Amino acid sequence: MLNHLLKPWIASCQETGERMSDYLDSELEGRNLKRVSRHLARCKRCRAMLDSLNRTLEQLRSLGSPEQVAPEAATVTAVLSRIQHESSPGTRGG
Repeated sequence: MLNHLLKPWIASCQETGERMSDYLDSELEGRNLKRVSRHLARCKRCRAMLDSLNRTLEQLRSLGSPEQVAPEAATVTAVLSRIQHESSPGTRGG
């Protein structure tokens, strides 16, 4: 009976899980934000899931962007030079 009374005010574990990514990205607003926030305040399991997801996202962000792992210009030049050399007439198959 209590769960039925709280349903309009507090999200379920399932709803919270479905909205967790949006919650972390600050994309929830209004009633949905309040319902998920209230649920997280009461549910240890969902808070643990939120913390785990947050740590995972932080670790992924710490890996950096693809620009940080781009090859050096000298490597690109060497590879392109070798491709051009190997595709020149008389160097095939060799």
